[in-house]
Amino acid sequence: MENDDQGFQTYQPVGKLQLSPNSDKRTYLPKVDESLKPRDKMTFDTVNNAFLFYQKYAMASGFTARKSSQYTHHGVIKSKWFVGSKEGTKPFKAIDTSKKIDTSNNGSKRKSVRRVPSIRTGCKARMFIKLMPSNLYKVSSFNEAHNHFFVAEEDRHLLPSNRGMNYMQEQAVNALSALNIGPVKAFNIMRTLYGGFDKVGATNNDFKNFKRDLNRYISEFDADMMIKRLLRKKEYMPNFSMEYITDENGVLRGLFWADEDAKRIFSVFGDVVSFDATYRRNKYNMMFVPFTGIDNHKRNVTLGAAIIGNETAETYSWLLNVFRQAFGRAPPVIVTDQDPAMKKAIEDTWPESRHRLCMWHIMDKLSAKVGASICNNTDFKKRLCAIVWTDSVIPVKFESEWATIMNDFNLVDHEWLQSLYQIGDTWIPAYYREEVMSGLMPQRHEHRKNDHDTRNTNAEIWAEDFVLEDQASRVYTRTIFFDQQLEIQNGIHRCAIGKWENMGDFVNFFVKDWEQPCTTFFEVMMREDDMTVYCTCKGFEQFGLLCSHIFCVLRMLDIREFPQRYILRRWTRKAVPNSAPGAILGINETEDRYNEVNRVVREITYSTESVINQLVTNFDALCSFRDHVVNYFKIADESVVNAPPKSRRERFAEITGNTKPSGATVRVPIGTRFKGMGKPKRMKSKREIALSQLGKKSRQCQNCFIYGHNRRSCKNPTRTKEQAMAKDDGEEADEVDEEEDEWEEVEEDMDEQDEDALDEEDGEEE
Repeated sequence: MENDDQGFQTYQPVGKLQLSPNSDKRTYLPKVDESLKPRDKMTFDTVNNAFLFYQKYAMASGFTARKSSQYTHHGVIKSKWFVGSKEGTKPFKAIDTSKKIDTSNNGSKRKSVRRVPSIRTGCKARMFIKLMPSNLYKVSSFNEAHNHFFVAEEDRHLLPSNRGMNYMQEQAVNALSALNIGPVKAFNIMRTLYGGFDKVGATNNDFKNFKRDLNRYISEFDADMMIKRLLRKKEYMPNFSMEYITDENGVLRGLFWADEDAKRIFSVFGDVVSFDATYRRNKYNMMFVPFTGIDNHKRNVTLGAAIIGNETAETYSWLLNVFRQAFGRAPPVIVTDQDPAMKKAIEDTWPESRHRLCMWHIMDKLSAKVGASICNNTDFKKRLCAIVWTDSVIPVKFESEWATIMNDFNLVDHEWLQSLYQIGDTWIPAYYREEVMSGLMPQRHEHRKNDHDTRNTNAEIWAEDFVLEDQASRVYTRTIFFDQQLEIQNGIHRCAIGKWENMGDFVNFFVKDWEQPCTTFFEVMMREDDMTVYCTCKGFEQFGLLCSHIFCVLRMLDIREFPQRYILRRWTRKAVPNSAPGAILGINETEDRYNEVNRVVREITYSTESVINQLVTNFDALCSFRDHVVNYFKIADESVVNAPPKSRRERFAEITGNTKPSGATVRVPIGTRFKGMGKPKRMKSKREIALSQLGKKSRQCQNCFIYGHNRRSCKNPTRTKEQAMAKDDGEEADEVDEEEDEWEEVEEDMDEQDEDALDEEDGEEE
């Protein structure tokens, strides 16, 4: 760049200018190191190595190299030309500007012409190689004179040959996409980290095109890659389970998986399991169905997961069967929503399990079923929740309160509420107070964090004179101890013993609970010899923790040791270990080459960042490390093997792990429907469809060469145009017959309508 008279910068031609003495013809010679220049009689092992050398020379010079014509004999390349991108000329089509271009969408084949400028200048710079008897390729001729100047160094990153994503950038785009960071944001992150657009080596369009092509590749093998990945885990990981089901066309209809950690957790926390199919659906409208339990911190923990293509009883039965096969047994209590298909599948597959309905799903429908005005403007919802969301109400009291509420709001004949009342034993806690219901209220990393907090923190003891509280703090997890501590405090401050009486080996205590006015006294049966205790509130039977009424009795009797038989393992600190040997990666798992390369790259990245963090305050040491890296970069550049670059699909196969082709491919579902989706679109008659398609130009996909969609929305396997034409020729005759039949039906319908119209006219005339 240089400044002109007006102060503007003008482009300075790059290259050594030469003038012909006879014709004043200008030519330009690149200014590069002599080691990068091709020389006469220079030899190469392969044609690709020769092109890589010439391409490297072109990049240093400031132009783009490309392959040109060649001579082949019996499949062997005998000679080859390498030229610049400006070699040759491009003929321009004449455009008649006096005629108006037809831009209407009426099926015309005329299109508007894009006037793209040409980069061809007829440049004669080239390199020619020949095959010698020694099977080496020799540089036979080399012309370094160009009829154009070269691209300046600050703009060379824009040349097509210099523009491209490297290995690390492709890995970064793929990894960031898992965090919902798109290709443009990924490009901006790298531009900021590298220090400029030219340092990235690619444009944001290159990033977008890479992500687009990667998504297109994944959409072709999406379900198949998922199945292969889980099958590989099942092969190498101990005690990993996965099962899937497909239809007759190989379309995925159901997939279930569970690892060893989930099975160990189920063995301890599998007393109550939630089975929920109301989560979000994926892009194929397949339902995500997790099996959830409650751990010893009263947090949800995933025991297994599945995706299913429909919500039929048959699919649910298959899923429950594979769950039993994986875990060895069915859970004692299963909690679901009100799906009739689920109910039938559980009755047929897990008859020994007690089926309970989810209270949240039922109460969430209250406003929609009863009416927003009653729920929002009155105390109806508050009174109803008071008898539903509680475990202290006995069935008789619940039925009495329910009847009162229904009468007060004139809802005695409400169909939906009456149907819920009829099945109250499946969702109202008052009817299953003796059953173990741990309470279905985040995931495995949360479980480890809670375990860490429990081991490394000490809870505050409120009643130091009551030793059972301190013992409970050392046995239970922190979350469970807080619940048990509240029961202990309620037993000390809000409960009192009215009287007691001997009943054989037991002593029956009558305890008054000021927090529960619905019951006059709770009866606590106590046998001190073997520390057997029972309370009529049945809190321990339902939640596995001693209630406040029992602690009131234990404090009066001055019991100094916590009853061990009433400490359930599922609530203790040692309920389940954090991990088992080989539970995550597997003992015999072998990494392939791709995983080994990624592991080494991560180690290099972490080590480099660590060194930089340590030397960032010492400028001299940081510069010394920079020089060491630059010197090694030169050594690596000289010792690199000139292997042909991998194709884009090969890179996609490595990134996605789909490196082993298989004969049978599991396909993704298309057009899956689910409950609550609504009715499909209005059905059209054949006559309406035929008339709507008349004169309409259909779009042809350039991936499968089928009409009706484009390449970006294509979900069919890739095939060549010849394969598509061969298949179309076989189907053309059948399609013609079908079209003729459809047109005959259309004509018959039109004739019938004409006859009906004539009959109506005749009737009006009469």
